[in-house]
Amino acid sequence: MHLGKGPWYKRQFMSILRLNFNSRALLLSLALGSLACGGKEPEPPAPVEEDTEAPLITLTSPQEGARPATWRVHVTGSVRDVSGITGLSWKLNTDAPVELAPQGATSQTLDFELQPRPGANTLVVAAGDSHGNTREASVSFVFGSQTGAGGLHSGVIRRGTLYTWGRNNRGQLGIGSTTDSPTPVKVESPSDVAALVLVQNNSLALQADGSVWMWGDNSSGQLGQGQPGTLDTALRDVPTRVPGITDAVMGALGYSHALVLHRDGHVSAFGENNNGQLGDGTTEDRHYPVPVQGLTDIIRVIGGSQHSAALRADGTVWVWGRNGYGNLGNGAADADSHPVPTQVPGLANVVDLAGGRDHLLALHQDGTVSAWGLNASGQLGDGQGGKDSQRASPAPVHVLTDATAVHAQANMSFARRQDGSVWGWGQNFNGQLGTGDTTELSVPTTPVLLRVEPPEPLSGLLDVAPGATHVVAQHRDGTVYAWGWNSKGSLGRTALLENWAYPLPQQVELP
Repeated sequence: MHLGKGPWYKRQFMSILRLNFNSRALLLSLALGSLACGGKEPEPPAPVEEDTEAPLITLTSPQEGARPATWRVHVTGSVRDVSGITGLSWKLNTDAPVELAPQGATSQTLDFELQPRPGANTLVVAAGDSHGNTREASVSFVFGSQTGAGGLHSGVIRRGTLYTWGRNNRGQLGIGSTTDSPTPVKVESPSDVAALVLVQNNSLALQADGSVWMWGDNSSGQLGQGQPGTLDTALRDVPTRVPGITDAVMGALGYSHALVLHRDGHVSAFGENNNGQLGDGTTEDRHYPVPVQGLTDIIRVIGGSQHSAALRADGTVWVWGRNGYGNLGNGAADADSHPVPTQVPGLANVVDLAGGRDHLLALHQDGTVSAWGLNASGQLGDGQGGKDSQRASPAPVHVLTDATAVHAQANMSFARRQDGSVWGWGQNFNGQLGTGDTTELSVPTTPVLLRVEPPEPLSGLLDVAPGATHVVAQHRDGTVYAWGWNSKGSLGRTALLENWAYPLPQQVELP
């Protein structure tokens, strides 16, 4: 091609054209040469693999089948995804989902609290990533005790059905009569029972809809069937709904009074009030629910013989009523009535609360336990005991550093430990500590045993319900056990001797 002497831009254009032509010719020549020598055409670049893996969700608490003791359940876990988490939410039962904000991170820590309903609950966590992959993880747990033990009667919930057995002199079995039953019998109504509490000759059940049902002795109006100006002391031999309560999440019983925790965090009470155990600022018996003064944000309530206690969400403990054995934990016992809740000084980071006749246990977040009140049988676990022994301020229970739950009634105490074993201390003349003997313990030294020789702890108990002289418990596999004093059929087996102590757990067969 001849360029001549045209303008500079024409000469530059023709030079570029010739260079481009020559380059293409060179490339074509190289390609033909390669093929002639047996070469292969260059392969196209490999396609980028598409992310099809959904986010990995790990839930560490609550564990499957757990039985949280308080009306605040702490959820922990993590979510991971290599391409980034773009959607994250959780849902409890049939409630609306609660959205979390992952902000495109590849990992997200789960750390939040929820408020369960009484009975069975299911938590579902859902996550999605930037490629549209989604995954759900779920865990089921039960809020509220599924077993109960009173003076000499017992009960258990199985899949929403309530069974009771034992003494029935005040209609406390709820079967429409006052006839004792040595074996479990079905309580026909209500159905779908979510939680159970038995103390002395009274029984209390909750349903998931927030209703409260009570039956048994009513000599002080503790069934809550009266109204202002009208007393009601008639016993009930079938479960009877407490009027006006539709939002209960927990119930508790004293010896002749009852407590109800409501969904908004306040507490109501009814029944005997001679020592101010109802917390309404008076010492007048109430045959209908009245608000406990000054309590908000409560997550657990318990009742004693003539005192009451509550745990707040901030980890503080509040007590009111009788203080004859230092029940209030304020450093000094007295014979006065205390009709308004007061905070236990110096007690913090409490995550569970239990109480017996006149003593209390507080489980701390670090796994230690504090105790105060009556100590006649060594139930405070401080190595002391005796007729006049008591402690008016909280003190550590010896040995325990890894407790996960506490239980108490009468003059005995129990703690569940991290390995699933249950350890008791205090009164044991009826074998109610389940240690295979009747030796009283002032320090937890022996777990509840399935057998003595060779020693085998009964681990895996989810519910432990101490009564006056016997204990009822439910294993994680559904098996029901009872031990201690067998009278009027309290241990639920006809093969057992009447008025006899059984210091090892006996299996109870339900219909």
